[in-house]
Amino acid sequence: MKSTLTRTSTLALGAALLASTAFARNEDLPPLGPDDLLFSVENMDPSVDPRVDFYHFAAGGWLKRVPRPENEASYSFITIQAQRIGDQVTAVVAKAVEEAATAPKGSPTQEVGDFYTAYMDIDHRNAEGMAPLRGEMDRIDAISSLDDLARYSAHFLRVSGVLLLAGLGPEGDLADNSRYAIYAGPGEPGIKARDVYSSDDSAPRRIAYRQYVHGILTTAGYEAAEAERVTDLVLDLETALDTAQLTDAEKLDFRNVNNRMSLQQAQDLVPNFDLRAFLDEVGIAQPEEVIVTQPNYFKALSEMLANRPLDDFKDYLRFRLINKYAGVLSSDFDEPQRALNEAFSGVATLRPLAARAQGLLQQSLGQPLGHLYVDAYYDEETRKKSFELVDYIVAAFAERIPTRAWISDATKQEALAKLKAFNNKVGYPDTWIDYSSVDIVPDNPVANLMAIAEFNIDRDLAKLGGPVVRDDFNSESTLPTAMNAQYNVQINGFQITAAISQPPALQPDADPAVRFCRFGGAIGHEATHGFDTLGRQFDAKGNLRNWWTDEDTAAFVAEAKKLVEQTEDTEIAPGHSGDGKLWVTENMADVGGIKLGYTALMNYLADHPDENVEIDGYSPAQRCFIAWTQLWAENATEPFLINVAESGDHPPNIYRATAPLQHFDPFYDAFGIKEGDPMWLPPEKRVNAW
Repeated sequence: MKSTLTRTSTLALGAALLASTAFARNEDLPPLGPDDLLFSVENMDPSVDPRVDFYHFAAGGWLKRVPRPENEASYSFITIQAQRIGDQVTAVVAKAVEEAATAPKGSPTQEVGDFYTAYMDIDHRNAEGMAPLRGEMDRIDAISSLDDLARYSAHFLRVSGVLLLAGLGPEGDLADNSRYAIYAGPGEPGIKARDVYSSDDSAPRRIAYRQYVHGILTTAGYEAAEAERVTDLVLDLETALDTAQLTDAEKLDFRNVNNRMSLQQAQDLVPNFDLRAFLDEVGIAQPEEVIVTQPNYFKALSEMLANRPLDDFKDYLRFRLINKYAGVLSSDFDEPQRALNEAFSGVATLRPLAARAQGLLQQSLGQPLGHLYVDAYYDEETRKKSFELVDYIVAAFAERIPTRAWISDATKQEALAKLKAFNNKVGYPDTWIDYSSVDIVPDNPVANLMAIAEFNIDRDLAKLGGPVVRDDFNSESTLPTAMNAQYNVQINGFQITAAISQPPALQPDADPAVRFCRFGGAIGHEATHGFDTLGRQFDAKGNLRNWWTDEDTAAFVAEAKKLVEQTEDTEIAPGHSGDGKLWVTENMADVGGIKLGYTALMNYLADHPDENVEIDGYSPAQRCFIAWTQLWAENATEPFLINVAESGDHPPNIYRATAPLQHFDPFYDAFGIKEGDPMWLPPEKRVNAW
């Protein structure tokens, strides 16, 4: 598409804001200190007895001294480090914007620069209004049958990456992930907050979502009465679709989703949604076998298609289309999003426009942006120090597995074989994805998003027929600019991003206790995911296989139950505890993380006895546990904590700060915690899985 961009005053202002906050090098960034959650005794509150309240003993100084910014629902190391990454990305993007016009077409610089420019040109977006969606609206208007509906659902997947009602797509086979299988699964929800659908109409969060849907529709030009009708329809339909799904906890048991059948058997589950037409529209050859992840959902969808008029689904498609692209249409759509954010997080303002642009860049052109980011800000010495921690953590795990008295020798050998086969990566991919064929223009953000979605679909389909090819550092949570680390069951390994490998999470020059029990604990967390409630279902090759004896399985379930009970007995916000069955994987990984971090620390100190010294009056063991808790310190709003308790797939930081420590005997020894102390957890309630 030929660009017709006229640089407006709004765009010039955006570029000026970028330039004013750009930092060419890491050393140009503002220095971090205790307020930024670098480990410090200044962040402690020694007046608090660690046996009574270890959280405030370890982090009370910071909690009292550093307020939560009004524009943040939660303030923690995650927020602080994300801001630092944002400053770095700002500089990368500013340079790309400046050089995009002369950069080679299809280069990361051209694509990142022009994508950002298109997003930031608010005057142009406001002038365009709903025009960028006119072609898709015409397609929806033309739907005249359920077969058309299936084909449009496939088309929408190609241009948006969103699965609407149901669909099919390729992924590594659960039983043999060296080859591809075709999966049939449910559509994505309108909002990823399942309590919205399980609540009655008077629930505040359901009311907030209803108001959001209504606001999106009226902003798009719907008359008030029509917007009210369609809003009712959207809530009714999405609630019915959600009710038909497995719970998030049920999805953790892969036996529930590994339902193999012929394509015709899958079609028989939903005879009025043409799966063959969907495959044809996407561009996938008809397979002999499919894996239907949720058969009951397909039955429920079939009943809905039979009993509801076609126009209901067309109305729903229109809403999902508008909702998908509202963020890159006119600025009038900001208010519904702002109001929803306030209801769900307690924050009354949206992030600045430039920050939203960067977030969308990461979601859409994550690898080109990551490539520029790594070249500018990631040094190989940091990567080397990260790998040193990985080596010590994995060695500590190999040391602990044989000591687990609750599992048989046969299962221990399988566990050791899986650990030995770990495929761990740090920083960035060895090979970057080539996006040069994607036509990114500086004046049409909707067209840019559609072009990227089609590129991703076509790239995935091109892999079919060959061995499974997985792209390192390419999921939303493993991009080099994502502040995260992630274990993948089918890869049987974890990826630690460039972005998370920096302060305050990683302080490469800190003493060993801080390094091993903060960042090392995070690495241990990911390693433990290979053996948690979900990870233990997969073997050393990343295949779904039961390598456990029945007795060992029963013993593991008994250990995991302790974590479920601890979560459900802990109030996250007034009247709200977490979902123990859903959080059990993260909580087990946290317990494993601190145990592995501590064990690796002790091994490191044995190798480097000159570093086994007290600092600031605290032993390495004490500093280890203080360092862990300080990292997870958090000032958060009550609505944010309620949101996490009701719909989060991870526990909040305030829970993670101390709950894992209570399962580790050396923690009690380090601070003299005895039976009867508030921090005491009876030995029979402590998890000793790994």
